Amino acid sequence: MERVQLWRGSRLNSAWFIPLILLLMTGLALATPCVVPDNGAGTATLPPLGCDYTSQTDVYEIIDGLPPGTTIELDGPLGQFLCDGGSGVCSFPLAPGECEAPGGTLGGDSHCYSGALDLNVTGTGDLAGFNRVISIPFGAETHTAPRIPGNPVQTFSTDMFRLYGELFGDPDFCELRFIFGSDYGLPGPGQTTLTELASGDFAVDSFFDITYQIQFIGCPGSVLEGYAGTTTATINIQTEPPATDCVPLADASGCEPVVCPVPTDGCAPSCVNWDPQTGITFVEECDCRDPTEWTLVLDDSLPNNACVVTDNGAGTITLPPSCCEYLSPDEVYLIIDGLPAGSTIELDGPFSNFLCTNTTGFCTLPIPPGECEIPGGSLGGDGHCFEGTLQLALTGTGGLNGFNRVLAIPMSSEAHTGPRNPGDAEQLFPSEMRRYNGELFGDPDFDVLNIRGGADNGLPGPGQTSLTRLPSGDFAVDSFFDITYQIEFEGAPGSQLEGYAGTTTATIRVETGITLPSCNGICPADSTCTMTQVPQPDDTLDICCVITPVVPSIFADGFEDGNLLAWSSSQP
Repeated sequence: MERVQLWRGSRLNSAWFIPLILLLMTGLALATPCVVPDNGAGTATLPPLGCDYTSQTDVYEIIDGLPPGTTIELDGPLGQFLCDGGSGVCSFPLAPGECEAPGGTLGGDSHCYSGALDLNVTGTGDLAGFNRVISIPFGAETHTAPRIPGNPVQTFSTDMFRLYGELFGDPDFCELRFIFGSDYGLPGPGQTTLTELASGDFAVDSFFDITYQIQFIGCPGSVLEGYAGTTTATINIQTEPPATDCVPLADASGCEPVVCPVPTDGCAPSCVNWDPQTGITFVEECDCRDPTEWTLVLDDSLPNNACVVTDNGAGTITLPPSCCEYLSPDEVYLIIDGLPAGSTIELDGPFSNFLCTNTTGFCTLPIPPGECEIPGGSLGGDGHCFEGTLQLALTGTGGLNGFNRVLAIPMSSEAHTGPRNPGDAEQLFPSEMRRYNGELFGDPDFDVLNIRGGADNGLPGPGQTSLTRLPSGDFAVDSFFDITYQIEFEGAPGSQLEGYAGTTTATIRVETGITLPSCNGICPADSTCTMTQVPQPDDTLDICCVITPVVPSIFADGFEDGNLLAWSSSQP
């Protein structure tokens, strides 16, 4: 399977990178498909904000007023649309921030906006060697015909009614004006098609056949000194519609937002390459599938704390996972009780730096010093005794806004795990935090700061651990605990926390590792759905969600094999 990947994380594919650099050096731009959100009414607001209109084959030209055989070509996008009233160009009023209102010459809507023409300017003939990049601000008004909001495909006529743009204070052009629009006697008919994508957004396929007028006067001291004229010509400009080929994006971060043969289908990943060391995925194949159908699930919300541990020689690993850390992707520890109303102290950071020790006699299990686990515990598998550190960034809110600290709290812990099958490529078993205690001493802000958790403290800490063998023989560790914790604190005299004290009980999920991309969804009728994992030489995995149609058997008409063969042999 050929990799499709550019620069992500620390990986670089020169087969793609070098052509990309050459492309950028030539000044060309990769076309970006025009996709805009539903405006809440089952359609899209126009103009399509964030999109550009460009010409695939033509350029704007200045011809009149130049020597024979000499032109100035102006090539670039019409875009940067803003809903700001169109710089006084529009014929109707709109509230600030609004782009469209009912009305106009086509019986649908009128649209008022501003934008910019970003142009590469190139001289030919006697002006060969004249090159500039300029940006011309404009105001515009367009009209559109009626459409039916809610329809998955909406096609309607459009008209460039007015567009006026002018450049000021330029060293080469003392005057440079662009004028479009039927209201100026310069027809600009067009058409727009909105196609609803599986994401709920709309793909915008829109064009205008513009008759334009360019007025210019060259400035003294410029190569254009003495030249002036007015050129009228035509150009077709259009948005870039989404591709029809369902393929990965150039940087392999996802799939192109294409219009699928079934409009309600989406272009979704079907195969990825997953790096267990970084948790980064590179999309390799995409298919048009129903959003509810069997496909890959990529969760970019998980923290980048990939956890890989070596085999302990018994076809599994020793827990806790050394060199890894447990943290919460979207929650923090909290101190609430004992603080003014509306105030909190948030404590955010990893639990890590695990050491196998039972020198304090903290654990209930007779684990020798230097060992982390022995058979036993409440779940019928193993018991684990270890120490670690909570590295916490403290942030005050409300009345404690501005209170910020970084603390390292030593923690003693005991965890129990359920049975597993050493040697299996996938090992999934329950986990439980039985004891989770830490205390801070001699701090200028806290006379008392105790953190405790664990079922033995009456504070449940259930969890689960998954071990996945990698091509290297190591294991990727995906583990979590839903910890109910209790934080007891007392502010120190002279501190911002003086006079405050309390005990807060709450819950937090802490986890380590990044979950493998997985398959999820409904398997289509008359198909089988499988998830495949193929190790690669660089210790990554190619993971695919495969849908295989079931081929009807030749015996599907109900004949028994023998009877059918006998029937067949009796025919002429």
